[in-house]
Amino acid sequence: MQKPKMMFAALGLAGVIAAAAPVTVEAKVTLTFATYVSEGYTTSQADIWFMDEVEKRSKGEITFERYFSGSLLKAADLFPGLARGAADIVAGVPSAYNRNDYPLSNVTLPFITEKADAVTKAFGELYDTDADLRKEYEGRNAKLLYTRGYAENSIWSRVPITKAADYNGLKIRAVLAISDAVTALGATTVSVPFPEAVEGMGRGVVDAMTSAPFDSAIKSGLPEIAKYGSDGGRMGVYAANMLAMNLDRWKSLSPADQKLISDVSAEAAARFDQLHAEEVRKAAMKLCQIVSKGKIKINLFSDEAAAKVREIAFKPIKEAWIKWASKAANVDAGKVLDTYTSLIRKYEGESTYKTGFQIYKENCGS
Repeated sequence: MQKPKMMFAALGLAGVIAAAAPVTVEAKVTLTFATYVSEGYTTSQADIWFMDEVEKRSKGEITFERYFSGSLLKAADLFPGLARGAADIVAGVPSAYNRNDYPLSNVTLPFITEKADAVTKAFGELYDTDADLRKEYEGRNAKLLYTRGYAENSIWSRVPITKAADYNGLKIRAVLAISDAVTALGATTVSVPFPEAVEGMGRGVVDAMTSAPFDSAIKSGLPEIAKYGSDGGRMGVYAANMLAMNLDRWKSLSPADQKLISDVSAEAAARFDQLHAEEVRKAAMKLCQIVSKGKIKINLFSDEAAAKVREIAFKPIKEAWIKWASKAANVDAGKVLDTYTSLIRKYEGESTYKTGFQIYKENCGS
């Protein structure tokens, strides 16, 4: 008669142990986000939406610590900081600030397209399909979440620039491949940070300032400092902003969390394109108001003048980039550029983007 009692006692003890055993609950995830730009810029607005949406869809299981305006990492430190885990997610431009580490990211050369939304989609697909480009990021402990194509280039000057010959002899603030382009046109380039260049042009330190996406140029007040504005020969989009995650941190997430972040990332890229198009439109209308007050004159290149600029500048920068990037990345960079260009043509076909100067001309310019 003792055995059943002992059996029941054992079962009872097992039940107590089972009840006392800890229940496995997936830990909440906090991700640190950093960027060098303020909340007011369109890239940041898209990132804020991305983070809010991830927090909402995860029901608070994933949250973000948010650092804007370089408050955690400065522009040049963002991607190196991401690699070592100083931040979990960063938004920045590695092609500009970490050029030697991210040579293939410089594939967004000027003169290829003026369609910013095509750049967003084309570079995103290039990353998904090109093993060499992915290796560039993953080899530096980064996973690209989404891309944002900047607005087309503009130039703001103390003297009129309406044709290729007008560049000759000028001292111009320029960076990335835009610098190579204006050098080919006979200008002397000065590489300084954007805010310093804005202030410097007001004091006459440089004759002109370029490598300036249209909407950023208007927001920074360049039309109120310069005497002349121009599309500069329609050099187009020359850079993209990347949102990337520390690869080790990404791998530590559950498959469900990875899927959630990937889904929201895809939507955030599309949302950026919508926000960006509206921002460019607002900037163009603001330019109309400034011009109407007689503070600046806008000179848009004719088709013939723009073709001349491309004839002089595009081939040298293309050849120089292919040679440099092929050596830096140890790959056939020409093949990467060809693939990127074909993707641009694909997405240009469905593009709804209008450049700032197009909008300006349609509404109040000539």
